[in-house]
Amino acid sequence: MTKLGIILASARPNRVGAHVAQWVRTHVPADVEVDLIDLRDVALPAFDEVTSPKQGEPKATAHGISWSERIEALDALVILTPQYNGAYPGSLKNAVDWLYAEWEQLPTLLVGYGWGAANEVLPMLETLMSRVGADVVGSIGLGFREDLSVEGEMFVAEEKTTLLREQLELLARKALAPVG
Repeated sequence: MTKLGIILASARPNRVGAHVAQWVRTHVPADVEVDLIDLRDVALPAFDEVTSPKQGEPKATAHGISWSERIEALDALVILTPQYNGAYPGSLKNAVDWLYAEWEQLPTLLVGYGWGAANEVLPMLETLMSRVGADVVGSIGLGFREDLSVEGEMFVAEEKTTLLREQLELLARKALAPVG
């Protein structure tokens, strides 16, 4: 069975990300297992390993080992990020920077939300994930007013919902495709 991780990047108490995560989750194909990864619960400290992730050495800390194993167990990934001050939250950048090889060729879909349909954060996040070797298959931007309220009420247009379903199916196909 394909295992899809959904990273909820916002750690703020008043976040709407949980509503966006539920919207994504309801459209995941039935034969796909979901691991909802809430970075607020993961609570990684600032990087404290003895070697750089790019060096490929085993992790030395319990939290580094746990984070590496959790991402390594995934076949595909959806990253849900708000746009805070034109960028992604520090919790997401820190979580990405903890790893390197684990992101390599991981089929990844980016879902951003905020004012302007996350039009500033999604290109930045695509650059970051491509830099660490993820296979970014696409992105979807949700805007306050047109797709959701600032309180998290979802009213996404069918066009974006259809795009989400198509992208999730693409992730599942890529997860099953042989690498190389």
